[in-house]
Amino acid sequence: MAVDACVSVVLKRLAPSIEDGIRKEITLLLNANKEAQSLSQKLKKIHEVLADAERRGVEDTPVKSWLNKLQEIAYDIDDVLDEWELENMKQKLEESEEANNSHASDSWEKKVCSFLESVCLCFKQTLQRRTIALDIKGIHERLDSIAQENENEFKFTPNLPRADHSKEFKPHPTKSFVDVSKIHGRDDDRKTLVSKLLSESSTGQGHHDGVPIISIVGVGGMGKTAVAQLVFNDDRVKSRFKLKIWVCVSKPFNEIKIAKAILEDTDRASSSSLNEPQTLLKAIQKSISGQKFLLVLDDVWEDDDTKWESLKECLKSGDPGSRILVTTRNDKVARAMGSIYRHSLEPLSDSYCWSVLSQLAFRGRGEADREMLKEIGLEIAKKCKGLPLAAKTIGGLLCFKTTLQDWQDVQESKMWELEKVREDLFPLLTLSYNELNPAVRRCFSYCAIFPQDTLINVDKLIRMWMAQGFLSSSGSTRRELEQTGRDYFEDLAMRSFFQDFEKDHDEVDNRIVWCKMHDIVHDFAHFLTNDECLIVERVNGGAPIESAHNARHLNILLGKGTTDSNPFSISQIEKLRTCFCRTNGIPLNLFIGLKKVRSLSLHGCKLKDIPKEIGNLIRLRYLDLSNNPLNHLPETIYDLYYLETLDIEHCSSLGGLPPQGIHKLINLRHLINYGVSDLRFPQGFDKLTNLRTLNSFSVKGGNKLGCLKDLNKLGGNIRIQIDGNVDEMEAKEANLGSKKFIVKLILDVSRARIQVIEALQPHRNLQILYYQGQHLPKWIVALVNLRRLTLDNGIIEKSGVASYSWPPLGKLPLLEYLDVYNSAMTHVGYDFLGIMNASSSSSSGGSSSSIFPKLKTLIFRECWWWEEWEDISEEQENDTSISILARLKQLQFRGCQKLKVLPHRLLNKASSLQHLSVERCGLLKSRYNKETGPDSIKLSHIPRVEFIMGGKRRLLGF
Repeated sequence: MAVDACVSVVLKRLAPSIEDGIRKEITLLLNANKEAQSLSQKLKKIHEVLADAERRGVEDTPVKSWLNKLQEIAYDIDDVLDEWELENMKQKLEESEEANNSHASDSWEKKVCSFLESVCLCFKQTLQRRTIALDIKGIHERLDSIAQENENEFKFTPNLPRADHSKEFKPHPTKSFVDVSKIHGRDDDRKTLVSKLLSESSTGQGHHDGVPIISIVGVGGMGKTAVAQLVFNDDRVKSRFKLKIWVCVSKPFNEIKIAKAILEDTDRASSSSLNEPQTLLKAIQKSISGQKFLLVLDDVWEDDDTKWESLKECLKSGDPGSRILVTTRNDKVARAMGSIYRHSLEPLSDSYCWSVLSQLAFRGRGEADREMLKEIGLEIAKKCKGLPLAAKTIGGLLCFKTTLQDWQDVQESKMWELEKVREDLFPLLTLSYNELNPAVRRCFSYCAIFPQDTLINVDKLIRMWMAQGFLSSSGSTRRELEQTGRDYFEDLAMRSFFQDFEKDHDEVDNRIVWCKMHDIVHDFAHFLTNDECLIVERVNGGAPIESAHNARHLNILLGKGTTDSNPFSISQIEKLRTCFCRTNGIPLNLFIGLKKVRSLSLHGCKLKDIPKEIGNLIRLRYLDLSNNPLNHLPETIYDLYYLETLDIEHCSSLGGLPPQGIHKLINLRHLINYGVSDLRFPQGFDKLTNLRTLNSFSVKGGNKLGCLKDLNKLGGNIRIQIDGNVDEMEAKEANLGSKKFIVKLILDVSRARIQVIEALQPHRNLQILYYQGQHLPKWIVALVNLRRLTLDNGIIEKSGVASYSWPPLGKLPLLEYLDVYNSAMTHVGYDFLGIMNASSSSSSGGSSSSIFPKLKTLIFRECWWWEEWEDISEEQENDTSISILARLKQLQFRGCQKLKVLPHRLLNKASSLQHLSVERCGLLKSRYNKETGPDSIKLSHIPRVEFIMGGKRRLLGF
């Protein structure tokens, strides 16, 4: 349980709310301010004993019950604080609107109307504050009761020492993140399994008996999935099986879910429209007919062989060389499925365990520390009993242990003595979990809301944490909440609570975009939530789940063929703070009952409209409406004052946001609108100065660039599309030069005049630019932090483009990737490099020069009219003071049909060039073809040269 964190969050919110109330002389009825002050003081006293209470609550049921009651109170205080702060927000906005209205008109009639509105508002606020005061009084009485329980019965010890990392969270800038993707000690297992899969003798008694099944059997945490991935990605396996399918089966057994997952890889179009078991199996049978496939069924638990019969029968339509690879913890499952070979995965050797553990534990440490800690580290590795997950977990824990005594404490922990270490690793995970900061613990346990094997988007996860109040910007640095969330995630990742990381190839800072949780780690998170997180999966008539009254976080996953989208009355779960629905439609009363919900996801629910009752969800912070055919949003969505994230990604039918009231979304930080490029923004959008994310902004349909002027907290990625109706003054009003947090800018100015383009100069912090326009602005070379640059002229025909000039891109000091696409250029010369003329020794006239000093990849695509790339002089080639393309590794030409010759002297300067690729460039192929090309010898210094014509590759080796 993370009661400590829950109480801490409430205390942090309560103190400033009380101070704000006193300072502004907001006197609530029934002395609510005094009640709140007393409440805060009592909570502080209780907080002092929580370390002891949580320690005893692991095995003591009455103490656990006491902690549950305290957590209930903390949640209720949080709810009351929401109402308190909401009233303050409303009052500020209404006062601001009154002031604006009084300036707008001084007519007698309007003054009377304004006075009457003020009287009504005052009466309404008095009633609301009376309700808040009564709530605070009731909570205070309950807190008195459990405080008395402590004094009379439990007598918890105050101020017990806590683990270092549970005091105040601090990011770990010195510890570089390690993704333990290398799998240690499993090469023999891989070879054996690959051999069995490829062996013709593994057809068993004949193909009429079904597709041969090979099973990997081992206890949890032994690395079964990792070994299966090694086999799945083996080059010989890839060559033999043209169709490869991976399905995470897990539990409970769900035939339709498995069938749909198979169809996702074989016939995606059918998988979305079919829902009946027999039609799904027929579709699989047809899609794999005659194909040699490898199907991996990962994490299988079902040992009733009859449940597998229909699937195994339909798989017979594949080529006789097809195979099924199963991973399971239970040998009984492997036998029930009819495995022709069962591979028992043995524990890793102590040395391999040490390799896994030390890779994590020693990151960021010097040689002296490594030598001092190696001996005891080897002893700890032995205690992992050959379990890779145990080694990863303890390695992640030891990474944060700085002294020899710390390591000895881990070695001598009583957790190693528990039998369950070998069974489910919970004791070792508990050891690592207890070292976490309380807020990070809450973030981890919340992940139980995701089904097993879910691919988790990290940015979305952080926004969900933020919506629940798990993140705070305390401390002198006042870090952005999003950065705090990223720090929390990386802390958990370094401790191996997450795995299977995926990174965006377009990112420059190596940030993790997607991840998963190991099934045992997921089970541990669910164990910690004490039934607060509930996942409901029901497909085609499955029994509804009624025991959800204790749930605070609910994820409903119903089959697409299910007609009943309300398996139990969601709106009656009064405590619900998270509700994720993946259904066909939603219950009509959903927006009436979920008064405490903070996060609501209706992703892909086929919704065309959102009921106006959504405005009742006053505590809502996170709203995901993505992938719905929405026609419009109700204006009541602007009553969600707390809303931080609005996700309308791929709601392509949505023309615009409601016209009136957007200024009330004063807390909105993230407007996710990928795939809604022509979205209309209403008047007042410019008031959303807290906005951090806006993915797309198009200057059409009444949208004005000027509304971006004050949105200077915008960051991340943004696409701006501008047509020819924008003048230079409006472009300047966008104030892009003040938006220093934008990392990636996609700028489509193909219809804009050059004066307008020059007025759109971004901040020098920009790292990625995708530029689409016929004229290149001078400000590109001022972007000194640029890492990736794509230039798209968007030119299909040359007419209308008289000339083309280059800014000196070679001067960009950090540029690593340059892609030139659809360019109207006919000539590339010294201006491209930043060299004035052939006789210059450098671009600046100095004694030395570095041109494209960091560039690793250079691509020219579809440059139809490009005829010449001017070479450097012989003198410049031999001048050691000039460095040109010194780090270039890859050079590509595609569709440059008029280019006759390459700049040989320039390429000789590119001493790191490893790969030259030429595709659909006939003149270059004729010139450099190894057999007949007169200049082929001039490319002999490049290790890999390939010509691609009509999709066929021809490698030239020198």
